Amino acid sequence: MAKDDELQKKVEEAKAADQAQQAEEAKQAKEGSLHAGRDEKMGQDEKMGQDDSGNNETEQLKDQLARCMADMQNMKRRAEEDKMQFVKFANAVMLKELLPIIDNFDRAFSQVAEHLTDEPWVKGLQQTHETFVKTLAKLGVKKIPTVGEKLNPMMHEAVMQGFGPKDKIIEELEPGYLYNEETLKAAKVKVGDGHKK
Repeated sequence: MAKDDELQKKVEEAKAADQAQQAEEAKQAKEGSLHAGRDEKMGQDEKMGQDDSGNNETEQLKDQLARCMADMQNMKRRAEEDKMQFVKFANAVMLKELLPIIDNFDRAFSQVAEHLTDEPWVKGLQQTHETFVKTLAKLGVKKIPTVGEKLNPMMHEAVMQGFGPKDKIIEELEPGYLYNEETLKAAKVKVGDGHKK
């Protein structure tokens, strides 16, 4: 009987040891899962931090790209404007050289004797003159209005004074021309001095 009691006691001790071991294993498993969960959370936090920094970097790159594109468009626009200004300037220089031809035609026609005005060669020259003036008008060149206008220093050059209303143009001495609404050649004029005859 003592043997049975001893055996029973050993069985109970083994059970208790087994339960203690199971409890220890459960405790370790629980702690392990807590550590794993903490590690996983830390990994997610790290990943989110990386995602945030990646998003920031992406936004910065997008911003830089937008600025570069805006700079490129501005540069293209400025280049186009510079090109247009150069063309306009080159045209103005060329047209200014052609203007004396019109003036010479006008002077020549003012000297043609009245009995020659119906001659074919005079009419041919007049047609050439008219064609030349029309072509210049298509290019943006037009005559500056003078007689009866108020003197405008941006378009008129007063070279003489005479009897008449103050600063009113009373005579055109040499025509002036505008090119795209800018003075190409100032008109030389005679202006009134404010005295009557």
